[in-house]
This record gives sequence, structure tokens and C-alpha cells, in this order.
Amino acid sequence: MFASLLGLALVIAQAPETDEQRHEVVQAYPSAEASADTLRYTVRAGETLIVSLPARVAGSEVQYEVVNAPALSWLVDRSFMWRTLERERGTLPVRLRRLIPGSASEPVVLLVEITP
Repeated sequence: MFASLLGLALVIAQAPETDEQRHEVVQAYPSAEASADTLRYTVRAGETLIVSLPARVAGSEVQYEVVNAPALSWLVDRSFMWRTLERERGTLPVRLRRLIPGSASEPVVLLVEITP
């Protein structure tokens, strides 16, 4: 396996499908991005965060694209991966855009808390 070959410690986070299942949903920004979904995750510094984003929202299949993300991170289909550095600390935002066919795009923010 890829992870075992590289010897990475992985933190796997599954994005919940419904609001009731989310640990915490907050409004990202009160003005321009008031409708943004904000999902919170925690990862230890130096470990890899893997997030599986929901495939469907309100019954429609969705796609995602990166708006603003840190170095050493990437998005493939619905899988977001970020290899954090040992020196990183704090809560950092990752901004994505959710694309829904026939609708306007929606902002999605992943707030990632990096702990020692």
C-alpha cells in the first residue's frame, strides 16, 4: 500500500453525509461566505490528513475543486490529502468549491487543527 511504503502515519477522516452527523458545523465567514459549509478536523503535526468528501449533497452528485490549500496537499475526486509538516501548528483553513450540476457553486471550508 502507498501509505505503508512511505511509512506515513495516516489520520483518516470521513466527512459525514448529513448535518446531524457532523461534529460541528459553523458559518465560515459572516459576510461573503455566509453559506459556506465548514468542517473541522484534527491531525497531529507531521502526520497525513485524508478526508473523503461527500459524493452527494441534497440528492445531487457533486464535485470539488481547490480554491486555496496548503503546500503538500492535493484533491483527487472527493479525496483531500494533506501531508502536514512536523513544525506546523494551529488551525488552518482549506478552501474548496463544491460544484453541483445545474446550481451555483458553494464554498466549503475545512478547518484543520494541527496539534503537537
